[in-house]
Amino acid sequence: MRKLRPKSEESLDLLLDTLCNVFGGIILISCLLALLTSNQPLRKKDDGTNSALGGKFLAERLQAATKELEGLKAILAKVKAQGDDDLQKLLVERDQLRTTQSRLRQTAAVDPVNDNSNNDPVGDLAKLRNEVKALDLRLADAKARTQAASAKERDLASRLQRLKTQIDETEAKRVEYVRFPREHTASKSSFSIILKYGEVFPLYLGDGRAFEGITRVPSGGKSFTPVPKKAEGWDAVNDRAAILETLASCKQGGAYIAIYVYPDSFDTFRSIKEFILSSGLEYGFEVWPEHYKSRFGPNGSSPSPL
Repeated sequence: MRKLRPKSEESLDLLLDTLCNVFGGIILISCLLALLTSNQPLRKKDDGTNSALGGKFLAERLQAATKELEGLKAILAKVKAQGDDDLQKLLVERDQLRTTQSRLRQTAAVDPVNDNSNNDPVGDLAKLRNEVKALDLRLADAKARTQAASAKERDLASRLQRLKTQIDETEAKRVEYVRFPREHTASKSSFSIILKYGEVFPLYLGDGRAFEGITRVPSGGKSFTPVPKKAEGWDAVNDRAAILETLASCKQGGAYIAIYVYPDSFDTFRSIKEFILSSGLEYGFEVWPEHYKSRFGPNGSSPSPL
């Protein structure tokens, strides 16, 4: 009887059946475990390079912070030399910055590699950066306050100079240069002008008429008390022609000008004095207090011409 040979297709089916059963699954799992255990990475040893690098960065940041502190100290010293009252607060901040600088130097003196209490140089570097930022903010604030103090000092100096100028101008206005009264002038008649409210109030006009800007209050006989009406007198600028015409009439009559000045009209007095001198007339003046009231009459007296 002839022996039958198995076909190739039947052998492949047998291999596939073996792999798919339980025994084949165990073999596959064993192969995968062997591959995983053989491909584990080797653990690197820590040779201290990272710690040394962190210490180098820490030293560099400390040096930068020290330079910033030196610049801040120079600015504070300059502000202190100016003598401003607000510098006391800046001096307190300077002391605080010095304390921070000392603490940073003590931190830099600790070796981050050999010191077991400091095993995180990256964290220390971040902390130092935060402190440097805080110092930068303080420095910017100190600079701003210094500029404000300098601006305030310049403003005060300017105001002081303006006040001195105003005082000098006021003192110059209060000084009046006059001559001594002349002798032998009793033969001349006087033409009276009152200066009040910064206005000019002549008792009479050039043609002899009474000036309407003055109220005459009778005080017995032919005497009267003149009361100037505010805003009804002549202005030294706008009524210049009328004033010069009246002065010209006085010159023709051979009279001199008697001026009575209230404290609020010294500027007007200077203008009237220039008109009188340009007209070739003589004048005398008398200063009255603010609420002074005088009487004019035939028996009165006038200030002597200068």
